[in-house]
Amino acid sequence: LFAPYWRGDARAVLVGMTLYTQKEHICRAALEAVAFQTVDILEAMKHDTGLQLVGMRVDGGMTVNSLLMQMQADLLGVEVLRPSMREATALGAALAAGLAVGFWKAPEEVRSMLENAGGHTKFSPQLDAQSRVREHSRWKDAVGRSHDLARWSKKGADDKSSKRLRTPDFCKVASIKPKDKGLNLILKVAAPLPTSVPTDSSFEVVCGDDTGIVTLSVDQHQFLTCEVGEYLRVQNAYACIVKGFLRVKVDKWGKVSQADEPSQPFEVNMQNDISKAKSTE
Repeated sequence: LFAPYWRGDARAVLVGMTLYTQKEHICRAALEAVAFQTVDILEAMKHDTGLQLVGMRVDGGMTVNSLLMQMQADLLGVEVLRPSMREATALGAALAAGLAVGFWKAPEEVRSMLENAGGHTKFSPQLDAQSRVREHSRWKDAVGRSHDLARWSKKGADDKSSKRLRTPDFCKVASIKPKDKGLNLILKVAAPLPTSVPTDSSFEVVCGDDTGIVTLSVDQHQFLTCEVGEYLRVQNAYACIVKGFLRVKVDKWGKVSQADEPSQPFEVNMQNDISKAKSTE
């Protein structure tokens, strides 16, 4: 069971069957599972980015099923738009290329062209908020029942492959050295973030933990809107020297996201700025 649960010990389950369950019920349950898993992923994305989903555009083979599309709209609470051309991956690549070479001057031209070419079928949510929460709670209960079932596998309870996926090892700021790779950190924002995202470079965020502060250099696609005092989770970063000063870099192979307050909250040690430690090489 992968994102966003990351449970290697989970196994497939059918929950809620009775003597009256028929094959049609199982088919519907499979469609519901697809819709609920999409909700879980989008909730995780919202948690990481702080962005609010206002609509969803879909394509692919499963979108031909209007029942699934209506389920998706109901469970997300937003409109789902299905294009007339269901297999839109190749079309999207062509449209992006057209924008890049100047065939279309602006995204609005592409949107207008798509509308004139057939538009979308719109699925609006018909489920009220209270029912939506109840249905999602039912799903979460079912997911919980799939956990820790690997212990009953033929390989036995001691099989290492059936254990829960290992969580990252987090290090402290004071332990960071130049050329360190694979850094995982829980940091607290110590200074205001830039008011705008650079278009051609990375931006820098001053943050730290109880051992010191460091400047985090983040690619523009990793930009987050967060305030001083909020926590960040940094994964697979690396340390490097920029103009003689140490930076923790998060590129396309790494990840930075908003984090919940840790079980042991901390104050940033502003006295130990390791970014000012110049390279001795």
